[in-house]
Amino acid sequence: MESAVPSDSGNYTCVVQNEFGSIQQTYTLDVLERFPHRPILHAGLPANQTATLGSDVEFHCKVYSDAQPHIQWLKHVEVNGSKMGPDGKPHVTVLKVGSAVGRWLGGWVVWECLGSGP
Repeated sequence: MESAVPSDSGNYTCVVQNEFGSIQQTYTLDVLERFPHRPILHAGLPANQTATLGSDVEFHCKVYSDAQPHIQWLKHVEVNGSKMGPDGKPHVTVLKVGSAVGRWLGGWVVWECLGSGP
């Protein structure tokens, strides 16, 4: 079944037969309506880190979202001695994302992303 809708909810029976007899099993399908919402970050991730000079650092985060999220890692920087721009927003540099993988988990798609330096 592709593109299930709420009206597809109900009982479905699988019947298997051969020359020796038949068996059947009934299953229930509940198709739930989802409402679009903003992504949710997994609690506790990413975690603060301390690193030694020259070492590799990885930040991990998990994002719960029905739709594939656009994920960016932003590093806060100073420009001309100021951390904030004239618009009141912080100065940032966009870092590259090493990978983003989605997997189904209990009614949500969990997106795992790995951030790294420029």
